[in-house]
Parts: sequence; structure tokens; C-alpha cells
Amino acid sequence: MISTREVALSIYGACQLAKFDRAAVRYFDDTPEAFWRSFHAAAFALPAYVLLVLLNFAENPVNASGARILIIESSAYVIGWVIFPLIMIAVTDTLNRFDRYFQFITAWNWAIVLQVFLFLAISALVADGRVPPQISGFVSLIAVIAILVYQGFIALVALNIRAPAAFMIVAIDLLVALVLNVVTRSFYRGYTGA
Repeated sequence: MISTREVALSIYGACQLAKFDRAAVRYFDDTPEAFWRSFHAAAFALPAYVLLVLLNFAENPVNASGARILIIESSAYVIGWVIFPLIMIAVTDTLNRFDRYFQFITAWNWAIVLQVFLFLAISALVADGRVPPQISGFVSLIAVIAILVYQGFIALVALNIRAPAAFMIVAIDLLVALVLNVVTRSFYRGYTGA
């Protein structure tokens, strides 16, 4: 189980990392136990993720039953949380940084909570009409760039690596997310609901 104190410190640490505070990694323990507890972040991000999915389906309806949507989206959510940490075992081995793996993934996982809520806030503002449709794509692009820079900074300080290696890690995460999204969407294409 995870304590309220650890959750608060982890979210605070993620916020400090968003301010480019290099010392903020101290809020994340470098232990296997902290690594496993960091997956509680998935529960904290889940409400925002569900709302994002609902907003997406409101804009881009699919012809699928609720059960099919639930299976596809919940499976994609779980896979999204476990595939990057799995890939990062090999990456940190290659970079000779596995000794920092647990702290890195712990920080990365808690940072996802902030990222999901940022996307939700932007999507809600766009859906509500507070962000005009003409600039909604630009606002979303700025948010994506900000998140990529944020992720790069986390990789840089948590793994103590140079910028090109941090960029590679961010690119890996982005590629995994894009592939997972394409695969997930493919389960709706051509489905007639029969």
C-alpha cells in the first residue's frame, strides 16, 4: 500500500520537476518498492484518462458496444503503463544506468499524472469553446512540446545522462504511445457492432 504522505511528496516532486528543479529527484526513492508503489499513479490518472476518452468519442464517435470500448480502452491503458518501463530496462542497461532505473521510472510514473490532467484541461477548454477551434491545434501542439521537454528533463536528471540520450528516451516513449494508439484505434475500424 502507499501512504498519503508518499503520494503528496511524489506529486509535489513531479510539480518541482515541471519547474526544472534538478534536486526534485530526491522526492522519489530509488528502490524496487518505490518503483512498484509508483504504479498507484495510474489510479490517480485514471479519472482524467476516462474523461479524455469520453471527450474523444464525443468528437469522433465509434460504432462499438460499451463492453468492447471498455475492453479495448482498459487494455490499452494497462499496456501503456507497463510497456515503457519494460523497454526502459534494456535502454538503461545500454546506457549503463540501470542503477538509476527505479528512481527514474518512479519519477516518470508520477509525472504522467500531471501530463494527463494537462491534456484533460486543454481538451475540456477546447470542447467547451473557450479555446477557439482555429487555435486549438496550436494550443495542443504547445502542450505536447511542453510535455516532451518535461519528460526529457526527467530522463536527464533522474538517469544523469546527456541531452541526446534523454531525447532518445522521449522519442521511444512517443513512438510507443503512437503505435499503441494506432493499434487501439484499429480495433474500432471496420467494426459494425454485429
